Amino acid sequence: MTFYQTLTPYYDEIFPANEKQMNFIVSYLQKGSSILDVGAGTGNVSQSLVEKGFAVTAMEPEKTLAAKIREKAAVYEGIFSVNTFGMQQIENVPGVFDGIYCIGNTLVHLDNSKEIFNFICGSYEKLKANGKLIIQIVNYEKVLAENNFKFPVLEKKHFSFKRNYTLEGEKVLFTATLNVDDKELSNSILLYPITKKQLLPMLKECGFRTVETFGNFKKEAYLPNGPALVLVATK
Repeated sequence: MTFYQTLTPYYDEIFPANEKQMNFIVSYLQKGSSILDVGAGTGNVSQSLVEKGFAVTAMEPEKTLAAKIREKAAVYEGIFSVNTFGMQQIENVPGVFDGIYCIGNTLVHLDNSKEIFNFICGSYEKLKANGKLIIQIVNYEKVLAENNFKFPVLEKKHFSFKRNYTLEGEKVLFTATLNVDDKELSNSILLYPITKKQLLPMLKECGFRTVETFGNFKKEAYLPNGPALVLVATK
């Protein structure tokens, strides 16, 4: 059983859709727009957007998580679809979209800057004219400077969830630990710590006309020592 399969029963509580995410995404799109959710998890954000009047395609390569999305999508026939393509396969997704979002630190699961560049260019090709690409990741400028970055422990009634980021060569080792029923389940994965300074020229080279940068979904200014980086690129 993979770590994400273990995490699936708790995923909705760990990563719920929230109003800040929703308000941020919908502020860039017209009601009725088509959206591609890259790395959709269990589809919480996708479902919330469908309920707000958008047509959403969810990409989720982890089959256990994708099965959860299909359960949610079943009652929204024609406006909520699911596939198991990974980021490297974005060109295989049918159709083009008004918006694409890749949030929750998903982008850095790609192996290197070339894969990230290819994903950005692939996203550009999948967008309609004036389409928006929204990316949200941990601020790796801060992680690289501090070498040991942690989110606050998420404490729930039946479990706790910890996230820790430490340098390991040119990568960052992300360790997630789930404590549930007196058991500790832990998983580590190497992430590619791409920064704002690296991403901006990639977005321009792929053809995006403008790029906005923020420090969070409240559209506050990006700070080098802030916890997050949010980018909005317009085709």
